[in-house]
Amino acid sequence: MRAIGRIFAALIGFILAVTAAAVFMLAASVGFMPADPADSAWFWTNFGVHAAVTASYLGAMALAPWAVVILIAEVFRLRTALIYLLAGGLLGVLPSLGLAPMMRSMEGEPRQIAILVAAGFVGGFVYWLTAGRMAGIDGVFLTRAREPKDGQ
Repeated sequence: MRAIGRIFAALIGFILAVTAAAVFMLAASVGFMPADPADSAWFWTNFGVHAAVTASYLGAMALAPWAVVILIAEVFRLRTALIYLLAGGLLGVLPSLGLAPMMRSMEGEPRQIAILVAAGFVGGFVYWLTAGRMAGIDGVFLTRAREPKDGQ
């Protein structure tokens, strides 16, 4: 039963991490304020729609590698934030190397590469805050089931 709870915690943590990374990427790319204050309603509407689209794309691209990170962290009870920060940063570097599916290589675009790596750090940190701090709690995946005592 605890394993099912950990799966749900990992899923919720992944969704929150991807959303935070998408909002960070969008804010770093376009900023938080519209150029003209009269366009603020249009800006925030577009910001919300683009954040949702960006989060769905990031989630699709990061699901398989992040699932491997989650599985390794859960099995080996890795709870340190550094693991998740490094994994998120590595996922941010992949598009700059041309290793991410459906993305062009980003050679010569240091600002975009820095934004992707920083968004990976943000996503990794948010995952650690929501689910990674409790990875492998109570040895869900490595311990044997308790045998009932006689007479109980």
